[in-house]
This record gives sequence, structure tokens and C-alpha cells, in this order.
Amino acid sequence: MKVLFIVPEIRLDSSPNHFPFWAGILAAIVEQKGGQVGILDLNALRAKYDGKQVPSHVIAKEVSSEKWDLIGIGGLTTTYARIKQISPLIRKYAPDSLFVGGGGWSSYNPTEIFELVPELDQIVIGEGEETFSELYDEMDKGGKDFEKVKGLCIRDKDLGYKFTAPRALIADLNTVPYPAYDLMETEIYFKFSSFNASAASFNSKKRASTVWERGCPRGCTFCSHNGMSRIDLQNIYGEGDRKAGEKLVRISDKENDTFQLPARWPTPEYAVNNVKLLKEKFDVDFVSILDENMTSNLKWTKEFCDLYVKEGLDKIVKWGTLGDAPSVAVKPEIIEIMRDSGCAYISFGFESASDKVLNEDIGKGQYRFHLQKTVDTLKAAKMTPITTFMIGNMHENINDLMETVDFWIQNGASIDPFICTPYVGSPIFYDNKDFLLQQYDTKLKLISEGKGKVDEKTLHKWKLSALDKFMTECGDATQYTATVSQYFTIPELFVIKEFMYKQDTTRLLQMAHRKYDETGLEQWNHNEKWNKYCEVCEAKKELSLKVTT
Repeated sequence: MKVLFIVPEIRLDSSPNHFPFWAGILAAIVEQKGGQVGILDLNALRAKYDGKQVPSHVIAKEVSSEKWDLIGIGGLTTTYARIKQISPLIRKYAPDSLFVGGGGWSSYNPTEIFELVPELDQIVIGEGEETFSELYDEMDKGGKDFEKVKGLCIRDKDLGYKFTAPRALIADLNTVPYPAYDLMETEIYFKFSSFNASAASFNSKKRASTVWERGCPRGCTFCSHNGMSRIDLQNIYGEGDRKAGEKLVRISDKENDTFQLPARWPTPEYAVNNVKLLKEKFDVDFVSILDENMTSNLKWTKEFCDLYVKEGLDKIVKWGTLGDAPSVAVKPEIIEIMRDSGCAYISFGFESASDKVLNEDIGKGQYRFHLQKTVDTLKAAKMTPITTFMIGNMHENINDLMETVDFWIQNGASIDPFICTPYVGSPIFYDNKDFLLQQYDTKLKLISEGKGKVDEKTLHKWKLSALDKFMTECGDATQYTATVSQYFTIPELFVIKEFMYKQDTTRLLQMAHRKYDETGLEQWNHNEKWNKYCEVCEAKKELSLKVTT
């Protein structure tokens, strides 16, 4: 068996900084089975072309260099546009290869992807290691009975597509092999890898990234991981009826009881040995651990830190990771334990400092007091708090935004917030899908308002075209025109984002006054609480005093 994995370029506005773990792990599985495997990592190779997309003739040469039995392509929704672009090229130069997609770009809406990317033969849904292993074995013995392989969506010439049975989550992550680093463009990733959020990461000579956790217990509404609660699969198998889909997914996970697990880790020994491998093989001196939420499993994290120190890694391989505020607020001593084991930074998704937004829109289970406790704890441990925020949440108004700016001011923070993007696979995407698509096609909005009527075939065609436009824009996290905000347009959010980043409360509140005077809309009417930051209110107050005297 000859297998080729293709990693598309992602976010051309930044350098390639994380190993393609999915391709590396699947390649390791092929090697274990004695097959021939290659990784065509376009995201890394773009570094050789001034950061631009790899030329088509280079891709064609690599694809046609061997008679590949299977070609796999994957990535997040952000890779959709590029995959759609190069798929005809791949099919042209590998006409007889089984062409399989996997990852978030195709896993969350496989039936629509089959229509948008007609070159694909199959799509692996959800976690791909066990599904791919069985798919490989079936092909290796010369078989084509793919319907017995769980976790696939198969193109069907009569029906359009067929789903095989749902695949259970991997119960034992220790069974997942380490990536086949030797097949990767390691030197490119060593040069750009990691998140330079501390002196240790910035000054390191050779950085690398790794990931062990599957899922996250917080289940944020904007995240496609959503605690691995299987929202994506529930929607897929239930054909839009999440409750119907849940019954099927629950049955699939019953044997190893993985459905209810909010997050899964391998053993601390597995993780530590991965770092030792990177050190011994490549002399890595800094590792960015890309786990969704390392502090949420306090027991695991303490055991990892203790073992890390015991193995002497704390002195030679510093590391950074992601955490969450509620777990730190409950057990602040975990910060010192992590710091003493070589942790140089922890990044936290604070999202907002408004309790209303955190409760109604984010769903992370945290509030402002959690954020403040975390900031204070890190400062006490002499670690710099690294926090991310977003704006443009569904019910967020000017007062909620001011709560966030006020939090920054009080803590001396300088933060450039994200604009909330409803990625495919996230709860807010599924809950607002029609609203999102209408932003790309006015006809859809008019139909929803009862101002027109078309047949189902035409309606489907229009929705598919709108979805294509939306996913194409997701390739760059700074360029998009869709929002879930009930109050603010995209242009307004870009202006607000700039004022917030500069902590320019004067012009932010001036904008709010002007908009409120023009529209009378309550989302622009700020509370008296913010008068201390508002020159308009202060000016009115001063003028009023002068008039009365």
C-alpha cells in the first residue's frame, strides 16, 4: 500500500508554526503496518515560496510521482478554500487513487462537502485513527467493502452518499502513536513553531509543539470541539435533528463509555515520553503543549508536572500551554506547581469580562471573579497573564463591551480581541445557520420573511452557494463578513475592535452616543456606570452646572 497525506496551507498571514499532527499520526500507523507513506506538507513548504501558496506544478509533480493507493487530505474549516481549489488537480494527477477527506473541514458537514468538492470519494468523520486503520486494512487485502468500516461517509452514485455506523471515541489514547516526525518538514517548524508568549519561548533555540488532549470540558458555544460532546456528529447522523442523532452516537460510544467523557488524556508517562523523544531526537528546548485546557484536569496536570521534574526535563525543556480560569480559581496552587516544573506561560480564553455575556453567550462556566482570581494568581507567581478575548457575541451590547475594557484598564492589560466567528461544527453555527447564510444571499432572507417562494431544489442550491462563500472566508481569521451578533454589523465590530484594542474609551463612547442619537437603539445606550470614561457625559454635566449657576 502506498499512501500520501496532503496538508493544505493555512493562514498565509502568519508563519507555519504547528506540526500537522493528524498527518504525522496517520503516517506512523502506515509505517507500523509496513506500508509506504509520504506527507506533502504545503503549509510548511510555503516557507520556500515567500509564504505564498505552493505552485500547482509542484503539487502535480509530487502527486504524480507515485501510483498512490490512497490520498488523504485534512485540516480545520480554515483550510476549506484551499482544499477545494487543489482537489481537481489531485484528481487529475491521481485518477485511480482513493481520495479521502478528514478533519473539521469535511467532518462537520460531509454531505454538503460531497456536493462542493466532487473529487472526494470518502470522508472520515470525527477522530480518524481507528477509522483510517480499518480502511487501510480493507484496501491492503484488496477489498472494497468500505461499508463495514465505522465512521465513514461514502460517496454513492445512486443515493449521493451513505453513512457507515458511527465510530466510538478512542478509549485509550496511549494507543495513538507519536507522529512520524522523520516525514515532516521539521526544520521549518522548528524555526517558526510555538507561541512566543514568554522570554523562555522567545529565546529558545529550537521550539516544537505537541498535543495530547482530546476535547475540552468547558463546551464553549463558539468552539467546534465543544468538549467532544459530539454535537457535530449528533447533527450529522440526526440529519439536523440533534436529539435523534444523539441516540445513535450514544449507542456507538456505549462499549467504552466515552460519550460522557468531556475530555480525554493519555497517561502522564505517555506525554512526558513524547517530550523526551523530541529532546533526544531533535534537541528541542521548548515545547508548546496545544491541549485545549490543561488546568481543567488538576490531578493529571500535577502528575505530569511531578514526573516532568523527576525526569529532569524542567531544567532543559521549558514549556507553555493553555488553561482555564475556573480551575485556577478553585486550586490556585496549580500555577506554582506548573511554574516549578518548567512552565513559562499559560494562555487563558477569558472571552469577555461581562457576566451576562459569559453566562448567556459563551457557556464556559466562568465569571468575572474567576478571571480576576486567575490574573492575581499568575501575578503572585511572577508569571505574566496571557489572555484572549472576543467581541461580537450574540447578545453583547455597548455596556458589555465596556465591562471588558474596564477589566483591561483595571489590570493594565493590552489585548487585541477577536471577532466571534461561528465556525462550522460549533453550537452557534448550527443554532444560527440560516441567519449566517442569509448574510451571503439576500434572496434567502427575503424567503425567510415570506416575501418570495422557490422550489426546494433551488433553495438548496442557494444555501449551498452561501455556505461555500462563508467557509471560503474562514480561511483567514481576520477577513469575514458573517456575524451572530444581534446588535452590531461587521463594519461596526471592526471599529469597536480597534477602539477597544487602543482602550480609546473616549471615541468608543462618542460612537455610542452618536449611534444612539441616530437610531434610538438600546444597544448603544451606555449606563451611568461608564460616565467616568465618557467625555460627552462629562461635557454635558459641566455645561449643566454652568447653566444652573
